Amino acid sequence: MQAMRIKPEFDQAGIVLLGSFNPAIFRPEWFARNGMIGEKESEIPIILQTQQELIFEAARFTLHVSLERFAISDLINHPEHIKDLVISCFGKFLPHTPIHLMGINRCIHFDAGSYETRNRVGSQLAPKTAWGKWGEEIEKGSQKSETRNRHGGMISITMVQRDLEFEGCDVHVNAKVEPSIKNRESGIFVDVNNHFDLATDDQDQETSSATAVRVLEANWETSLKRAAFIFDQVMKLTEGSEK
Repeated sequence: MQAMRIKPEFDQAGIVLLGSFNPAIFRPEWFARNGMIGEKESEIPIILQTQQELIFEAARFTLHVSLERFAISDLINHPEHIKDLVISCFGKFLPHTPIHLMGINRCIHFDAGSYETRNRVGSQLAPKTAWGKWGEEIEKGSQKSETRNRHGGMISITMVQRDLEFEGCDVHVNAKVEPSIKNRESGIFVDVNNHFDLATDDQDQETSSATAVRVLEANWETSLKRAAFIFDQVMKLTEGSEK
């Protein structure tokens, strides 16, 4: 995958589909029976299974399916595997599944280097000066604070790009930045969601999985590279505003 200026401590890709699903189908043995995973990989416990929901974690991916949502993510940074699984599932074995929305997602946690650097990144993304006198109060309070858990400032910010399109599908990109819960001292979490509305203006009903598969194949690499580019822009802020 595309290199970034700071190596992430955690890097995960995922695919989310919204439509109509039967969770009972997607048991590990179904994947093995159809040659999508090995027999040994299918011998795992189910975390949760009801008529409305199924969750399990295999060696290389985790799956969470409900009646309206199918979500799969990679566990060992081999995202091509989950892409191939989705294409096999809905392109070969379940081609008539109604799917109307798709997300190609990627998230990272990276180390900003220090607590102070992470705060500087937050201040660049959400300047306290934009909040007037309240922003001044936040800044003064942070400077006086003797403990870091009383430090004020940016907690979460999301940027959205809405001017994209792919073959009639509306596409928008959501990028969220927050302090990392995996590295509370100096970590930054960035999540990028490439969102595809598969239903065209003249087709309000849910589309077939064939559309989702076609859009996934055509946009997978571009979406992951776009996410890496956005991650790198945030990482660049750790170098200082003068660069």
